[in-house]
Amino acid sequence: MNVFKKLLGMAAIAALITTTACNDDDDPAPPQGGTTGITIGLKTTGGNETEFIVNRQDVMTGEISAVGEGIEQTGWRFFYPVGKTLFTSGYDDSNECIAYHDNNNGQVLQKGKFIFNNPMEMFGHDGDDTFLGMEIIRTGFSDRNLYFVDADEVMVKKKVGTRIWEDQDKKQAAWPTALLVRGDKLFVPFHKIDSEGNWTTPAPDNAYVAIYPYPNVTSEPEKIIMDDRTANIGANGFTTGLIKADNGDLYSYSCGAVMAGFAPASTKPSGILRIKSGQTEFDETYFLNIEEKTNGGKIFWFDYVGNGKALARIIMQDNPKAPWGAYGREIFNQKLVIIDLDAQTVTDVANVPLHAKRYTSPLMVEDGMVYVSIETADDAFVYKVDVANATAVKGAKIVGKTIKGFYKL
Repeated sequence: MNVFKKLLGMAAIAALITTTACNDDDDPAPPQGGTTGITIGLKTTGGNETEFIVNRQDVMTGEISAVGEGIEQTGWRFFYPVGKTLFTSGYDDSNECIAYHDNNNGQVLQKGKFIFNNPMEMFGHDGDDTFLGMEIIRTGFSDRNLYFVDADEVMVKKKVGTRIWEDQDKKQAAWPTALLVRGDKLFVPFHKIDSEGNWTTPAPDNAYVAIYPYPNVTSEPEKIIMDDRTANIGANGFTTGLIKADNGDLYSYSCGAVMAGFAPASTKPSGILRIKSGQTEFDETYFLNIEEKTNGGKIFWFDYVGNGKALARIIMQDNPKAPWGAYGREIFNQKLVIIDLDAQTVTDVANVPLHAKRYTSPLMVEDGMVYVSIETADDAFVYKVDVANATAVKGAKIVGKTIKGFYKL
């Protein structure tokens, strides 16, 4: 199988070289309306759990697999879309960030790439033009380098080093959980973690956001804001710890669960805070207590889906004996919900079973619909979520471990 995959990879490279070598006169005319359909980040099962980029016109019927097709990725990947460009960033096995696009002939091809020095694990964007990627050092007190990348040319425009926050006496540093641009500010929520690589969260009972000027990001934030009503913002590996609503209001989520990697767990309730449009402080009049709304549940992930609503996964019961358990495939206790951020309501998405979910890329919202990957103990399927009605329909079977994200290129 490895030899077969290598041969497929060589064939794909040859095809790419051939396509690149052709001049414009040789290229076929682009199809009307494009034919790429939906681009998918697919993780397979097996020893290496290889990841692929594949395309489907229809993700609601049949099966989705990478057998005989797809662009193979190196190691574990983060997937992050900016406009019509999809960036995939390596984790441990690769220090390359590779960008893909639709070539207007119904094919997704590599658009460009750049190299980074340390694991790049947090991402954001400025409109459809600029991709933001931040290196995160796991031990010590080195800079968290922030890369500014032209999303069209896939060229690094500049790199800024920042520590965000640190306390060398207490051996604590910052772990960012979002990079969100609003106007002339960059908002970076973060966890306080130990700087020795033990993955402890020594100050889990407060929410923190560092605020920088933008685009002229400085080596230190202008200020750091704190709220003591809930836990550290976001969860490890996700890029949407902070989201922006249509009216410019920002919303953060806090989990604090042992299963989400907090050690120790937070004593504060899981909840959602707001930073109002044009403001750089937490709104003291707003707090959405997720535990009260979900009978003790804790929010593990969310993303904005329009009209003042977010799609979220709720850990229904934290297990103090299962550290990082929400990232595995042994405990299936996450439910999918729609959160009305304005009305402060939480509604279960009908027809979706309790499941596990390690990683969710930023969502593709199209005509009020969202595609998600749902993994249970028995299988994995695509579900199409109707945001307005909080209902879902089961779609194609996933021949693999998970789909990390759905993209329209």
